[in-house]
Amino acid sequence: MPDRKHPALPVIHSQLPVENFRHRTPPSGHPDPVTTPLHPVAHGDSATLLRRISRHVPFSSDRVILALIRLSRGYVDRAAWLDVPLAGSDGPPDDRQARARVDAALSSITPKQRQSPPSHAVALVRCRRGRVVWLPSDDVWLSALASETARHRLPVAEVFLVTEHGWRGYSSTKAGSAPALAA
Repeated sequence: MPDRKHPALPVIHSQLPVENFRHRTPPSGHPDPVTTPLHPVAHGDSATLLRRISRHVPFSSDRVILALIRLSRGYVDRAAWLDVPLAGSDGPPDDRQARARVDAALSSITPKQRQSPPSHAVALVRCRRGRVVWLPSDDVWLSALASETARHRLPVAEVFLVTEHGWRGYSSTKAGSAPALAA
């Protein structure tokens, strides 16, 4: 049964659990908002998926990118991005603002006709300066992604963090030095 605070993400009916997915509590101490197994497209080469996303939207500091991934081939069909922080605000957005922005971005890239099973999944790329470790300031985007993909009935392919030092996947141990933000 999904937790009310962190709703479960949609799962494709024929999906098997991902063996490298670990249910863990991030260093921030908050429960992991992405707790269901990710779609098998995440098993592919993560660096290749990041390069495909960067062809649609260039990586730059303080940007959140949402990409619609075609599950049959792992290609990026559409992408949308959000610049963070919000205009006129000093700090990171609160949960309500992040959910509204993720919802608007997902609405612009999701297919108009729903398919069962889904033919697309969503990948999120969080771009920021600093170390390649997940911080509490990133949690707002993860919880917004979890709630809005559940509402749009889309599976999550993967969640990435990209900094000037390299990249890291959220649900896997995969990481690398390229692609990265320009130093």
